[in-house]
Amino acid sequence: MFLGFDDTDSVKGMCTTYLATEMVREFSEFDLLGYPRLVRLNPNVPWKTRGNAALCIRLGTGSGKAAKIGEIAGRDILSYRKGKPIFPTEEMFEKAIRIIEKNARFGDPNTNPGLAISFHKPPANLYWKAVRDVVRLQWHLEEANPDFAHGWKNKRGIIGAVSAMAWTPRDRTYELIAYREKKRWGTPRKVGAASVIRMDKKYTGTFNNYDYEEKRPVFAPASPCPILFGIRGEAPDYLPAAMRTVESEKIDRWIIFLTNQGTDDHIIPASISNLQPYTSVRVKGRVAGPAKVIRGGHLIFRITNGRSSVDCTIYEPAKNFRFVGERLRPGDSVVIQGAVRDRPLTINVEKLQIVKLSGAQVKVANPLCGKCNKRMKSYGKGRGYRCAKCGARSDKAEYATERRDLELGWYEPPAGAMRHLAKPLKRMQNQ
Repeated sequence: MFLGFDDTDSVKGMCTTYLATEMVREFSEFDLLGYPRLVRLNPNVPWKTRGNAALCIRLGTGSGKAAKIGEIAGRDILSYRKGKPIFPTEEMFEKAIRIIEKNARFGDPNTNPGLAISFHKPPANLYWKAVRDVVRLQWHLEEANPDFAHGWKNKRGIIGAVSAMAWTPRDRTYELIAYREKKRWGTPRKVGAASVIRMDKKYTGTFNNYDYEEKRPVFAPASPCPILFGIRGEAPDYLPAAMRTVESEKIDRWIIFLTNQGTDDHIIPASISNLQPYTSVRVKGRVAGPAKVIRGGHLIFRITNGRSSVDCTIYEPAKNFRFVGERLRPGDSVVIQGAVRDRPLTINVEKLQIVKLSGAQVKVANPLCGKCNKRMKSYGKGRGYRCAKCGARSDKAEYATERRDLELGWYEPPAGAMRHLAKPLKRMQNQ
């Protein structure tokens, strides 16, 4: 039985992943098959609450050896790789509704919870539509055809619920999420930064733990939600040991999720000529002009494919990643990955690849007077040069190929400015 749910959190508190631990705890009469699934969907939809994560757990009767994947209230959470399915009932459905109604933040205008339960796994294309596009609730629900479904308010959370159930991983990562004691929710988190660095360096299969540019841990949220921190990794086996390396306040519960984070699943190949707002794209082009910095410290540069062009923006929180954009020159060949903004139509850059550097010619000196062997002086913009001694004229300054301090390859922002779905270069290099 697949049990999916979404959109129960708010910017002021709660977290849908915490609700997943409550579902696991309340349905303890059944076995957990596989890992709970934390599935990020299209990060560009304007009505998301925070990270646009949907959750799914699979319940049944386990067989074979069980593995410990978490702890809740002092009880080990066990998961089975295989097992017999169970058929969902009205009683199970009503129980799940009660759990959501007890925990969801209905007071937030952007919180619109959804629940779906199904014996059959929905078609995988529902996930791909939801992670890459903007979808309609009615179409999504009809295609999924779950045994039970319920939505609150505008019911949009049903989209995430069935999409999380539909996810069939092509690529995958894992995240161990540790949660705070309830009495500490909303208070400053206590996590030792030095211990995070030690953990990051020791467990090299983890990623996005610490921002070495800004010198701060980034694996803990800043919101008043129940999460203490989350450690993401390529595999689940070393995540509990990594958690124990971190010096922090008391952990109330923890669990490991299977996730699509760090996979680039949201990225679609596209052309500059056919960009669609609210999608995330990979486009090729040539830099069409010098970069400029606008108010707020954001950087903008333009790329073209010879037929169409588009502005690309690197925002100030990306810090030194902006300097890569500043060093681009007209004619450089690049690949840009990022989110397409509607108005004005721009690409918010998540990652970029320099494919080829242009042989840009830069002026190195005014022309030399052949008669006086002295440098001429500029006569004004576009008016050439003149020798102050003999009056000789020239319109040709001395140029040389610019020496570039960029290398070919991929560049990314620091860990603190990366989106959940963006694949880190660390993962790209290891695959």
